[in-house]
Amino acid sequence: MAEMNNGSVKVRARRADVAREAGVSPATVSYVLNHTKKLSPEVEQRVFDVAEKLNYQPDRIAQSLAGSRSHIIALLTSDISNVYQLDVIKGMQAEALKNDYIVYIFDASGDVNLYINHLISRRIDGIFASVAPDFMSDEQLCRLRDANIQVLTDFSRNSYLPDVSYITTDKYGGMLEAVTYLKNLGHKNIGYLSAFDESCSYDDRLAAFRVAMKKDFDENAPKVVLGTWPYNTSEKLGKKLMEQMMAENPEITAVIATNDIMAIGAMHAITEAGKRIPEDISVIGIDNLDKSATCTPPLTTLDQNGKEYGAKIYHVLQDNITQHSTGKYIIPMKLIERESTGKAPQKD
Repeated sequence: MAEMNNGSVKVRARRADVAREAGVSPATVSYVLNHTKKLSPEVEQRVFDVAEKLNYQPDRIAQSLAGSRSHIIALLTSDISNVYQLDVIKGMQAEALKNDYIVYIFDASGDVNLYINHLISRRIDGIFASVAPDFMSDEQLCRLRDANIQVLTDFSRNSYLPDVSYITTDKYGGMLEAVTYLKNLGHKNIGYLSAFDESCSYDDRLAAFRVAMKKDFDENAPKVVLGTWPYNTSEKLGKKLMEQMMAENPEITAVIATNDIMAIGAMHAITEAGKRIPEDISVIGIDNLDKSATCTPPLTTLDQNGKEYGAKIYHVLQDNITQHSTGKYIIPMKLIERESTGKAPQKD
């Protein structure tokens, strides 16, 4: 609780106290401390200095009861142990903290209805739901939306809901870029290691791979091996699918994996089979995890930096909250070339 000394009695500092000492209106104090309106740097700094001097903090509970924002947002994910998701969480939390927000983290493998009840009762301002319909239905998203919570979700859905925002990285465009890059290195026998099977309609990487292969290599059917439900994206799965790929398609010279973790597992399978990377088989991942730059060999990958993506998610949510807006947001990807890819091997 914020307090001031008043003789021998400590009195809780109020917004009016900060306003009086800073020489501004109480509304200006709210604008500055709640980041709801941009003012001059001089005024903002003066308010921050006085608030720190008086040890003043806004009463979030009182604000929420009065109909103001709670400065709480949430992230719900169905893959909380995934390294990339952890980076997204870190990026989102870091930006939220800079802007006086706190982030609740929930694992969608739990009771989602209980989470929803909790979030509504806490009057949170917004949520990023990184979950497929298998874990959280459109009806459940609508419950949050109808409770005046700004909802941002990814594109892993078959329909768009009104007054809900959607965000994704451009995996489709990124996959086209990756296939074109391998083609320019002379590769024609290119495979895709997919964590998702044919029944997964909401992941567009598999579809993009097939389009790119048919576009560039009309005579070759795309070479694909698939994971199965329940979906996961582990090194173990990447290794297993790569072993299957080499057994079914011994002529393969390059592979793209659903993400970096699976690509690293694929590289283990390749080296254990006595083959060289990239001299015999080139490998591309997706994510640009920190680990992808330090594995052996360093991994070529499509960059969708998790921490930067998390920061972007926060700022989209903040804009939606402050402006009462919604939208669709697609974040570009770029190929990071490293030592795991090279020219296609020449036939004897």
